[in-house]
Amino acid sequence: MSEYKKELMYSYLIVLTICSTAGLQCWRTLFDNFSVNVIGLDGHHIGALQSVREIPGFLALLVTYVILIIKEHKLSALSIIILGVGLFFTGLLPSFSGLIFTTIVMSFGFHYYETTNQSLTLQYFDKLSSPIVFSAQRSYAAAANVVVGILIFLIAPYLSYKIMYILFGGLIGLGGI
Repeated sequence: MSEYKKELMYSYLIVLTICSTAGLQCWRTLFDNFSVNVIGLDGHHIGALQSVREIPGFLALLVTYVILIIKEHKLSALSIIILGVGLFFTGLLPSFSGLIFTTIVMSFGFHYYETTNQSLTLQYFDKLSSPIVFSAQRSYAAAANVVVGILIFLIAPYLSYKIMYILFGGLIGLGGI
């Protein structure tokens, strides 16, 4: 395989990994305060939501059927767009049922990306370079977590949860595009 294709796939996976991690970090950082302070949920609701969030993880094996219809690298980008859409609409649907819906959407995007990311990395990079690519992805993901945390800390006094979800969801969706 040409080095050019490897470099393109490397950059592609890094950008999508940053988007995936940033989206999940944003959701986790804002979720607790949003669900309690804005929606008024209690521990029972939070437990139910966290359980629902894992359903797409169990269904990630269905990605093998989806790639029969959509090319795997396109499914990776589509998954990030779905993650961004779920994040975007979280702020627009401030209710328990709205949060269940957006959590499932966001989680499908996250879990399907993680599945295709690993597959693409192993397809495009040999057994000596794929661990290096995985570690680079994790490094960028960690940096994205820190940056998102700092950004939320800085903008939270000025923006509502709704605006922050819309802002971050829109950015994640654009990253997928």
